[in-house]
Amino acid sequence: MANDTVVLRFNDVTFEYSETKRVLQDACFSVRNGSKMALMGQNGAGKTTLFKLITGQLKQKSGQISMTPKDASVGIARQVIAPEHMDMTVRDWFALHFEEAPYNLDKRISDVLDAVNLTTDLTKKVKAHSGGQQARLLLAHALIGNPDILLLDEPTNNLDRDGIDHLTAFLVMYEKTVLVISHDAEFLS
Repeated sequence: MANDTVVLRFNDVTFEYSETKRVLQDACFSVRNGSKMALMGQNGAGKTTLFKLITGQLKQKSGQISMTPKDASVGIARQVIAPEHMDMTVRDWFALHFEEAPYNLDKRISDVLDAVNLTTDLTKKVKAHSGGQQARLLLAHALIGNPDILLLDEPTNNLDRDGIDHLTAFLVMYEKTVLVISHDAEFLS
């Protein structure tokens, strides 16, 4: 449930890839802690760029992006698993999230896999999972750090109806902030 604390704020943010490709100009918005928000728009409208600005992968040309607390953690569930990670075991892939694997890594993996309704062997290769299972792995990977802000990029891709229903129920109950990029209007409603 959202409260009055602002966890993310864009204040007059401008970003451009080049002088002829401005994506954001003087963008202003704030996101309250515990909010669930969706970003919809045509391809090339800047949705993924916005996520990259939030995570610090890109730097704005002007304006200010702030998070409260300043060290707020951000988890992002991407659309696909990077090709260089496909030959890794599930355990090794999740361990990449940490500078040093925690002593309770298997338990933490088990907990996030339960949250996304996926059962798998931690020694199984990532590539051995179906597209829907990989979509669930991506969400679980974003959750393992217990992020303050969860960014989901087209999370319903490769999910069947049961997977979408489970994701919806999970997000409704998720207590932290969620921003979703999706073209799936039924899921967003």
